[in-house]
Amino acid sequence: MDATVLFNILVAFGTFQALFMALVLLGGQRKGLVKPLFAILLLIEGITLLERLLADTNWIESVPHLLGISYVLSFIKPPLILWTAKAIIDQKFRLDRKRIYHLIPFFLMLLVQIPFYLMSAEEKLAFVRSFLEKVPSYTSFDFYLSLSFFAYIGIYLVLTLRLLSVYRQHIKNNSLANWNYRILLLYSLVMGINLVYFLILPSGWIEAPIFHQISMLVMTFLIQSVAYSFFSQAEIFSQNVQADLSQLQQRAKDEKRITALFEIDKVHLEDTLSLDQFAAILQLPKKYVSDIINQSMGCSFKELLNDYRIAEALSIMRENINPKKNLIDIAYDCGYTNKVSFYRSFKKKMGMAPSSYYQKLTTIHP
Repeated sequence: MDATVLFNILVAFGTFQALFMALVLLGGQRKGLVKPLFAILLLIEGITLLERLLADTNWIESVPHLLGISYVLSFIKPPLILWTAKAIIDQKFRLDRKRIYHLIPFFLMLLVQIPFYLMSAEEKLAFVRSFLEKVPSYTSFDFYLSLSFFAYIGIYLVLTLRLLSVYRQHIKNNSLANWNYRILLLYSLVMGINLVYFLILPSGWIEAPIFHQISMLVMTFLIQSVAYSFFSQAEIFSQNVQADLSQLQQRAKDEKRITALFEIDKVHLEDTLSLDQFAAILQLPKKYVSDIINQSMGCSFKELLNDYRIAEALSIMRENINPKKNLIDIAYDCGYTNKVSFYRSFKKKMGMAPSSYYQKLTTIHP
């Protein structure tokens, strides 16, 4: 099979995947703006690949007026990336008038492109083919205009990744936020590769057609990666693990208070401690405390309580190797009320019975 044919097949496959995923997201039930915003992103990427594929083949001659659409649409992508992340972490997120200001670059580029849209079909074909073969110069205005787009989308990527990073510090079990964060890291890598190629293109080390082909292949790889994770983890869009982070600073303080009660005050040594009592000590609502533990620490209150109690048991064992302390006494010292609960929790955490672990410590430190 000819290399050009194989290249076109790969790009066509990536185009189909992007458009198909967008239609799937738009066709299902929607709660909030996450699905439609991500679908629009996929539509733009699909249209971009389609236009480039048509421009590299004779197919464009039958639909020349499709040329130039993706270039303007690419200026919608940066705010879309940020809005999608905001919609993931805030179920109350809406596109109000203030956010329309993010689309000013898009409207400006749309005005600039009007003369191109008014060209005849033959003029458009000639212009695009000339553009694909043209090698930019370090002294040309077009080079720095294109470079400004990398800066434009780069700013939004940094802001969005930072937003998701802060969110993931407090909400660890939002699969959709974690998935979006990984996708954006991959997207940033793709943009970085494109930027490197664009920066060295004027040097003459590579040819312009090769640059455009590499760019298309890299974007196709991204789409295929998104498609794989999208269909293998399709349930992530149905999950709704969100939190009101409008009081993020206060929440961070409450997280530290919870940790301090365990690590400094050692409340886990109290054998009757329950979630209700724990919340009462903090003077916070029970559900709020439970949500913080579940979302920030990735476990339930009971699991967190057992983790600290087993950690205490390990510390006691290491301090009492010779002579060894009675295991039932260790269980009581750690907050357990009976030997069975202690054994069950210890084995689940350490993968062995406490007696076996204790014996192992004696062997290592006779």
